[in-house]
Amino acid sequence: MPDTKEDPQTLQVPIYFTPREIKKYSEVVKLDFNGLYNIDLTITGEGIPMNLELKDPDQAYLDFGIVSVGGDVTKTVPLINKSKKPVKFKLSPSNVEQFKKCNLSFTNDNGKEIILKPREVLPIEIRFQPKIRLPNFNLDIRLDMEFNEPRNLIQI
Repeated sequence: MPDTKEDPQTLQVPIYFTPREIKKYSEVVKLDFNGLYNIDLTITGEGIPMNLELKDPDQAYLDFGIVSVGGDVTKTVPLINKSKKPVKFKLSPSNVEQFKKCNLSFTNDNGKEIILKPREVLPIEIRFQPKIRLPNFNLDIRLDMEFNEPRNLIQI
């Protein structure tokens, strides 16, 4: 915060908005200044859904098919933010050990938070490089959004 001198007659009051429902909000706050002045301050806001999803819902189930040992197959699955505001989230494998054993990797699996702006698309590249013969497997890429329960995004 910059070092500024504040007017001793100034008071800053932070107001935090945490909507509980998806709807428009309007609230009147009455300010009383030493009994001399009364001001009604109207505060408005809107609870909006976080809508982060795959651009093509059919890609929620990704099948690499049969890949030869030593092969290298990469598939791209676009993720889109259909919310009105930026969304902060993380992508992670459902089972890190199994992902390594199956020689699977994907972009943005480093556990860092990603911020996706409204209508922005994030391509997720999923790479399969089998080093040995593997039995069939089912693994998930999980989506962990702020203030929401983690959920499976893509099943491989």
